[in-house]
Amino acid sequence: MEKRRKKTHAGTLSCATACSKFALAAVLFVPALLAFKHLANDTKIVKTTQVLKIVQITEKLRPRELVKIYSIVRAHRPDVAEAEAWRVSEVILEESLKRDFDPILVLAVIKVESRFQYTAVSPMGARGIMQIMPDTGKFLTETRGRELGLRPAAFRPESLDDPLLNIRLGVSYLHELKKQFQNLSHALTAYNVGPAEIQNRIENKLEFSNEYSTLVLNAYQRYKKAKQPTF
Repeated sequence: MEKRRKKTHAGTLSCATACSKFALAAVLFVPALLAFKHLANDTKIVKTTQVLKIVQITEKLRPRELVKIYSIVRAHRPDVAEAEAWRVSEVILEESLKRDFDPILVLAVIKVESRFQYTAVSPMGARGIMQIMPDTGKFLTETRGRELGLRPAAFRPESLDDPLLNIRLGVSYLHELKKQFQNLSHALTAYNVGPAEIQNRIENKLEFSNEYSTLVLNAYQRYKKAKQPTF
């Protein structure tokens, strides 16, 4: 029967040394690994917190009136990008505030005119979200170009398909009509059929239909009564 070979002292020491090294490595490495994981988790928490704070600050900076305008735009155009809907809403509010005009009334005009379709074209040739005739758009660009940052020479009928430009021109036009007629219903009717026609009928004491202004004012009242949305 063969005798088992006894482990040498040197072999025992070698094994012990290897085990010691492994244990030492584990002692050094495991805390580092745990610390790294903890740091990674902390970093994620910090980043998430920062993002949430930015979102909260952005929401606080948006006035309630702008949020309401956005909710109406978005309700009619859920297909457009969120950033685009916000930009359209901002321009409606900015242009209305410049002229002491109720932006909700502007929304009502847009609803009746185009149902918020940017490239709508009427049988008469009116274009864009507020349905402006090309000749009117050209005139407004020539007379309001500097104020609106526009170059009259660059105007084309297709320019009215840009909702931001169209809104700027449309709100400016509404403001002028309201000043001219000193009557909101007359101003709205003039926006629809032309100021010369309404002025002629008023001067000659001729009747004219209030159907268009009634449609706009009804939409205006519905928007005003709508509950304030939350986002």
